[in-house]
Amino acid sequence: MNAKKVGLVLLLVAPMVALMLSPWKHDGTLVYLGMLPAGVGLLVGRGPALVAGPLTAVCMAIGVSLSDWPLTGALFMAVLGACVGLSAVKGWHGIGGFVGPQTAFALIGGPLVALPSGTVGASASAGALWAMAGWVAFGGLWTAIIGGFLTRGMHLPGPKPVPQRAATYFAVALAILTGVATYVAMGWIDSPNSWWLLLTLFVIVQPYFAATLSRTAARVGGTLAGAVLAGLVAHLLSGSPGVLSAVALLLTGAAAWAYLKRPYWVFTLFLTPAVILQTSGGKDVLLSADLERALFTAAAAVVAVAVLAVGHGILSARTRTTA
Repeated sequence: MNAKKVGLVLLLVAPMVALMLSPWKHDGTLVYLGMLPAGVGLLVGRGPALVAGPLTAVCMAIGVSLSDWPLTGALFMAVLGACVGLSAVKGWHGIGGFVGPQTAFALIGGPLVALPSGTVGASASAGALWAMAGWVAFGGLWTAIIGGFLTRGMHLPGPKPVPQRAATYFAVALAILTGVATYVAMGWIDSPNSWWLLLTLFVIVQPYFAATLSRTAARVGGTLAGAVLAGLVAHLLSGSPGVLSAVALLLTGAAAWAYLKRPYWVFTLFLTPAVILQTSGGKDVLLSADLERALFTAAAAVVAVAVLAVGHGILSARTRTTA
């Protein structure tokens, strides 16, 4: 990597690092959450990347606003799941796979935002809500702009469009699964970590059943290993929040490399601890919390595969009948 590329990388992460080293470290987490979907958007194109950050900010703001309404929240996540599925026609479902989990975090996980008056929940006031959305949108736009220069001339995968019929089935499956999981998480489970149910669904459910099975095994294994890694890192660096953020950034960079070059489980192994360290602030990265996240991941994976297997069997039988 030449000096120009190194400079762009440092410029890309500078706002987040500066915030994480300041009294406004929770705002650095919000910037990070905006960076993720925009970074995936760059693999599709600069236009989608520019939209990804503000779209995530809007969805998260709606999620926070609905955090006390389980049924409405479930309906919103079902609609979002359907939109992610239908976006597969253009090959944008990879971006949606990050917008969805960030929205679930806002709806269930209780994101914090640092204001001049102190750190509060994003639902505490209209000012806190706008601040959260602003930092998320900024992270996405900054990543799209600086990342656009960084990736110029690089050979990237580009969008992977899905046929309309497959995208429609994908949308229906994702809408049903995310809607039900959201209602269960908000109405029956008393844990802010239950948003990992939704994270798992958005990640493993794919337009094609075979791809879902492959993703499921990789996701569960990578999450378990990544959760252990997060716990070890947090234990060793618990008194150094700035260093924790730097480690999370390095892990995110490694995940981006793995996304392009290595099997999916390697990507998950790196990204899981990065997300845990950022969304928990390093404070609840304990064995019990890690176990809880792993259980939510496994539960969502089992339910998703079971439901999709039934649907796949029905569709296959109909296809044989009409053939």
